[in-house]
Amino acid sequence: MKIFHISLLISLNIMLSADLSQTINDFFKQELNFEQNSFNSATNNFEKSFGKFKRNSNNTIEIEVFSPFNEKYFISSDGIEIYDLDFDQKKFIRSEDISNVLLDILNNGFSEKKLDIKHYDEKKFSLTKDGKEYSFTFLNINNLQIKYKDNMNVDTLINFSIP
Repeated sequence: MKIFHISLLISLNIMLSADLSQTINDFFKQELNFEQNSFNSATNNFEKSFGKFKRNSNNTIEIEVFSPFNEKYFISSDGIEIYDLDFDQKKFIRSEDISNVLLDILNNGFSEKKLDIKHYDEKKFSLTKDGKEYSFTFLNINNLQIKYKDNMNVDTLINFSIP
């Protein structure tokens, strides 16, 4: 069993050092579970949401939030369709009205050539874009953690995992 874990760690290290862009893009091609935790220092409240992330064959993204609200998001190059399933409401936000680095990376792919990347080791790196820092950490081959402050300066942590 130890040999298996060591093999996984070695393969993860090789994958990350070989081509970080490809590793991140391949990770987000899979169906993933996510847990998002936010701490709002203005209200001293923790907020948590759970759901699924899925990239469709036409390269659109489908995000389903199960808790605390029942919502679905369909993300494409045109924008985001938001479905509030609890209240049976629908809204569309055009992509030119959205300023979100993480959403841009998920939608258009990760490219080291276009981003200011700082490598810490084979499992951790950060990028800075538009004055905001995003920290990426592979906890293991099946789990990726992303930390950042959102557009309202709320500390956010998202754990993506392969089910």
